[in-house]
Amino acid sequence: MKFRRQLRAFAQAALHILAVVIPAVALARADTAVWRWAFAALTLAGVAQLVLAAFIYIPGFDPLFRIPWRGPRSRRRMAITFDDGPNGAATEVVLELLRRHGAKATFFMIGQNVDAEPELARRVVAEGHAVGSHTWSHVKLSTVPLAVAIDEIDRGHRSLRAAGIADAALFRAPHGHKRPGVVAHLTRNGLRMIAWTAGVYDTDSASGDTLSCRAMRWLRPGTILLLHDGKRGHDRGPMLQALDTILAAARARGLELVTIPELLAG
Repeated sequence: MKFRRQLRAFAQAALHILAVVIPAVALARADTAVWRWAFAALTLAGVAQLVLAAFIYIPGFDPLFRIPWRGPRSRRRMAITFDDGPNGAATEVVLELLRRHGAKATFFMIGQNVDAEPELARRVVAEGHAVGSHTWSHVKLSTVPLAVAIDEIDRGHRSLRAAGIADAALFRAPHGHKRPGVVAHLTRNGLRMIAWTAGVYDTDSASGDTLSCRAMRWLRPGTILLLHDGKRGHDRGPMLQALDTILAAARARGLELVTIPELLAG
């Protein structure tokens, strides 16, 4: 699954790059003003589409620098984030591992799951972790009408408030996909979209050893690491095994594991 996603992303990127390169080459060879203007316009249109595609599909890419994807590297701190919960026993084991290793984390919760397990969502906060919204039903915000995307964002935050969780104004888009209208809505409402430095593809059924190996090179100051405690119907065992190793390795390297607000505060 990871390979297919990467291949699809590569193909999409190649098409967008060709949409810039081909008219740019033609522009360099054009011998009349009319053709030069035409190919210049096509080149600019291709660049605009390339930038927009990067904005939509690359979680931390934003020409206006509004979306954090890592924290300051001046202190030995990093953040681990968990998406798609709360998720019953899996989230409970995550909390136990975090407590055992003296670590704090940030949980981006799906509104439907918060509605189903409000006590577990409150427990996450009670144990000192930060909570943000991950929409209400985990819909890709780039594939639905803007009104639907906005409703998903707002309903997700309403679920947190209904569960008695103080809104930390943190938001993460499913798969990191976004669009200008979504970011504008978040900005107007004082919400901050959070991306990530690296993920370990822990929803792809890899072994715990494989997941922990993927994480090792990212255990360094400023990293925002993406994991998932959710994904109902998926075996969270490998992620939980890897998490124990990751937390121990981070502590051995002298890294303090903090929440996203703490990391971004510097």
